[in-house]
Parts: sequence; structure tokens; C-alpha cells
Amino acid sequence: MHPSEFDPFDAGVVEDPWDFFAALRREAPVYRLPNDAYTIISRYGDVRQAALSPEIFSSNLVALLLQGETSGDGPRVLEVPTGGAQAVDVLAIADAPHHTRQRKLSNKAFSMRRVASIEPHLRALAEKLVGSFLPRGSADWVKEMAVPLPVTIIAELIGLPLADAPKLKRWSDASVALLSGINTPEQLSANISEINELIGYLAAQFDAARDTPKDDVLGDLIRASQDLGEALSRDEVVSILMQLLTAGNETTTSLIGGALMLMLKTPGLEARLRADTGLIEPFIEEAIRLEAPFYGHFRVVRTDTEVAGVPLPKGTRLMLSWASANRDEREFGRPEEVDLNRPNLRGHLSFGIGAHHCIGAALARLETRLALETLLARTRSLALAGENDFTHVPSLFVRSLNALHIEFD
Repeated sequence: MHPSEFDPFDAGVVEDPWDFFAALRREAPVYRLPNDAYTIISRYGDVRQAALSPEIFSSNLVALLLQGETSGDGPRVLEVPTGGAQAVDVLAIADAPHHTRQRKLSNKAFSMRRVASIEPHLRALAEKLVGSFLPRGSADWVKEMAVPLPVTIIAELIGLPLADAPKLKRWSDASVALLSGINTPEQLSANISEINELIGYLAAQFDAARDTPKDDVLGDLIRASQDLGEALSRDEVVSILMQLLTAGNETTTSLIGGALMLMLKTPGLEARLRADTGLIEPFIEEAIRLEAPFYGHFRVVRTDTEVAGVPLPKGTRLMLSWASANRDEREFGRPEEVDLNRPNLRGHLSFGIGAHHCIGAALARLETRLALETLLARTRSLALAGENDFTHVPSLFVRSLNALHIEFD
């Protein structure tokens, strides 16, 4: 089929976009959405090159949400009322030199040491969650594992009260929904209202911890805000916390849900992983590739350029489609299949590449591995329940299962 035969906003295409993406890679690797919102780049080589060329392709997200130029002396501000705090471009949605400084300071707070140190606690939490539904012989894996595990861990890492987990989840969902591409005006307004609440909440957490910062991510970022050499502003810290909370929650929830669905839909795979748990890690890489939690990330063209022979004037809004690139036949042999011996297992782009590689990738992999290891260790066999419809949250931006009902011995 030709891309012109697809309606990108049709519910069926939104739910199952793979034929559409294949048509784009084949016929229209640079494709402008019918509503002119942005242009999709779909082939692996083009996506990778654009992601590695920040001097041409800006990561400034505000430029996608608001009209106007992206240049300036400081981070761009999303001007919505937030009760004394402002959302500014940081990390994944910032450009150098601001991104460089923010990433350097944030890496200290989100270090491999800190991630590795929580593995025993994370495993205990996974055991507790599995134990809570084990006697029933059935569960909604999304509701009972994929949602509570990541939101609990990211809240603990940041230093936020666990009692606030339900509203943290609600707020982070709204942050992702803002970019779904299919918001009604009412939904857009509601999502912005939720984000305003989140910004105000995080600003209050910052203020409360400022004088006596603890040994957590919030404490590390507060100390970074007090470093006279490369200080982070209060707005930058609040925005970094918002991004870590949102991405750390949504990405891993999507991955844990999608990975188990993929495992149980692939004949013989569950038995292989039970026989050799060392295969869980390569399987997770295939799950990350095939069920990319984010369909892609946005860029804005800084200067007139072209991709795949198609001119892209300055100011063109783009989505670099990780999900399509991950299934590009030019890069991955038999791309629709799970291949645990794939020579380029980590060649997928689901966590980005280059300077903007996901800061929480190691944590997402660890949480997913421990969730799957725990479930396999505590059961003898698994099956997908009959009531599954395998539908996802309606979005052009994220791929996240609504539910995954499983049965087990």
C-alpha cells in the first residue's frame, strides 16, 4: 500500500501503525502529516543521522508547541501559569550549551552507582508485587506490575513521598498525553492543568528540601543548584525532575507491559527464557526494539537542509521515528521477528542516540529484567487470558498497553 492510502489519525492506524511505517520507509521516508503538525522521518539511517546532528536538528520541544524562533540566550520557557515556577527546556528537549551543562550535573544524580545500589530493593519490590497476585492465578500485569513498580522506584530515587504515587502517575500521564497528537481542545486544556499542578508540586518539594538536601536525586540537584560555577536554576531543577518522573515512569511501564506481551505471543520463547535466564537480557533488547515505548522524539530544523533528497526549510517540525527505524529492513534482518542472537541487538534507537541518549535507560532495563525474572521464578507456566484485546493508549507519541491479563500456575 502507498502512504496516501492510510489515514495517520485513524484509530486503527494509531493502534497498529506498522504497515503505515513500512509504507513510509518504502515510498515516503520524509512524510508530512496531513494536518501539517510535523514531518515524520522513518528510515533508520536518516533518523540516526538526524539524531547525531544537533547543529542542524534542534531538540527544543517548545518550538513544537509554540510558534516562533528557537534561538535565544537561555532555555526557552513554556509560558503557562504555574504558581511561581516555569517549565523550561532541559535534557531531552534542550540544546547545547544548556543541555551539556544540565546533563553533566544530572548524570551525577542519576549515576550507575545509584541505579546499581537499588537492585536488592527493586527485586524485593518486584517479589512483593508478584506475591500480591500469585494466589489468584491471574493478574492484570499492567495494573499490578508495570504501573506500580516504576512509579514507586522513580519516586523513591527522586525523594518524593510514596503516598503521592497515585497523583504522580496521573500527572506524568498528562505530561505524555500533551504530546499524543490527537488531543481535543478540552483534553489539551485538562493536560496543561495537570502539568501546572505537577510543576507547582515539584517546586514546593524543591523549596522544602533546599536547606537540608538528602542523599537522593532531588538532593543532588539542589546541591547542583548551589554550585556557583555551573548552577542549575530552580526552574531547571523543577523541569529536570518533571522529565525524570515522566520518562522514568512512562517508558518503563510501557516496556514492562510490552515485553511480557511479546514474550507470550512468541511461540517457544517463554520456555527458552525459563531454561536459560541469561537470555532475558537479549530478549529485553528485542522488546525495546519491537515495542519502543516512545514512537519517536521531536526535532526542529535549525537551517535549510534535506533528508532523503527532500528539502526541509528552517523551522520544519520533525518526528524522528524510533519505532519505524527499529523495523527498517535495511538495518535489521527479519525485523518483525524476535532474534536473541541478532548481531546488532543494541542497535535500536528506542532510547535515542548521541548526546540525548536516555538518562534512565539503565534503570528501565534493570526494572524490566527484575520484573520478568521474578514472574518466571514464581510461576511454572504463563498464558495470555482470553479477555485481552491488546489495545494501547491512543497516541502518536507513546506505545503503552491499556491492560495485559495473564493466567499462570
